[in-house]
Formats: sequence, structure tokens, C-alpha cells
Amino acid sequence: MYNLSKLAAGSVIAATAALGGASTVLADGYEPKGRVVYERPSDWSGVYFGLSSGYQWSSINVLDPLPPGALVAIPGGITSDHASAIVGAHLGLQHQFGNIVLGIEGGWSSTFRDRDGSSEACFAPPALTFIGPGFNCSAQLQDILTIGPRIGWAAGHWMPYVTGGYANAGYDFNVRNGTLITNPLVEQAHARLNGWFVGGGFEWKISPGWTAGLEYRHYEFTDNTVNAFTPTGVLLEPARFDATTDTVTARVSWRFNREVVTPLK
Repeated sequence: MYNLSKLAAGSVIAATAALGGASTVLADGYEPKGRVVYERPSDWSGVYFGLSSGYQWSSINVLDPLPPGALVAIPGGITSDHASAIVGAHLGLQHQFGNIVLGIEGGWSSTFRDRDGSSEACFAPPALTFIGPGFNCSAQLQDILTIGPRIGWAAGHWMPYVTGGYANAGYDFNVRNGTLITNPLVEQAHARLNGWFVGGGFEWKISPGWTAGLEYRHYEFTDNTVNAFTPTGVLLEPARFDATTDTVTARVSWRFNREVVTPLK
């Protein structure tokens, strides 16, 4: 960050010196010998889109809720920790007011279901059909959809910002006949959870129109109960999901109405 700040400060000093020197020459009645090329003051306003990649950590709880008609709930459930690479895309609109940059951004991220999360021996309330030794349960994040505002502070060619808003994520629950990911599935469920996120990061202008940055987000989701099925579609029992996720991503964005380099005559 220190080097980035030095580069931003150096750019401002160099631009100030160039413009100041040109003004002095003109004030003395001399014409400049050549054209001085300069870049307009940094402006973060506009529509932008981009791609991101990074890593995610999820903690996913899957519980066996009270079956319909039952008088006593028998506790049962698993907590699966899922960590994996994540990739995504984003689209946003922002406008600069002085040093403050206000905007709104929507995004999508996915793990592409690369692997199961941590597994453990399945819970076995009477309602479950996979009672018995050798069955292992796990869960994993599938994807996240987000939309929300963000506010930044324009500091030359870099901008720190905070963000937050609405999030919706898909999680999978898998039961395998054994501990290996290659073992056959005997039960599965998929749930989409509503929630919120909060985070922050910074962006750096690497060239006209292009920015790069880093971002951290924390997600919290409310619980949702869905039905679990066999791989052939036979209904088994309900499963209640709740989860949290954290992500760290590197981002690259392209902004449409970017600054252009113009000559000073």
C-alpha cells in the first residue's frame, strides 16, 4: 500500500510540476517548444464490469428439523467446513462527488462444485433413511448472487471503499456410502438461502479504463428448510440449512466512460 501511495503522490507531483512549468513559460511570453501530454484529473464515475477470482471459506450447518406430526424433536445435524477457489463477475454504476464515490454493484460468484466440504458420520434420527455405519455427510457452497451499494474515497489513482447489501447463496448437502468423494451418493439436497454481506477493499487505476483491486466480504444467511432426495428423485426427509461464508478476491474491471489522454497546446 505504501508503494501504491508513493506512486499516486509521484503522479500528482509530476503533473503539477509539468503544468506549473508550462504556465511559467507562457507567462514570460515564450511559446513552448513542444506539446506537453497530460492526463485529465482522475474521475471514477461511470458504468463498469469485470471479473474476479480468489478463495472462499464456508461453515454450513444441516439439521434434521422436527418431522410433521412428531411431538419430540430428536437432535441431529452436521457442520461442514468448505474451502475452495471461487470465480465471479460483477457489473456496477458509480458517480463521483468531490472525493466521495457512490455506486451500486451486482455480482455472481461460483465454486463450480469442485469438491465436497469436510465430512463426518451422518446423524441418525429415526426419520432418516441412511441410518447405519459407513455413511458420511458433507455440504458445500455452490454460488452466491449479490447486489448492494458501495461508497469509496477517491485518492488520485486509487480508491478504498466499503460495501454491503443483499446476498442469495446456493448450498448442497451430500450423503455418501463411505468417506471418499468417489463413493456413490445415497441422498442429496439443495437449498438457496437469503442473507446479507458486508465488506471492503481498494481499487487501483492501472491504465485508462482498467482498474485492479482486492476485496474481502463476510456473508450471513438465514435458515431454509428443503426436502432431501435420493439420486433417482425419491423423497426422503426435510433438511434445514444455515450458513456463513467469507471471501477474498482479486478483481479486474473495465469502465466505459474512462479518461482519455489529451495534448496541452
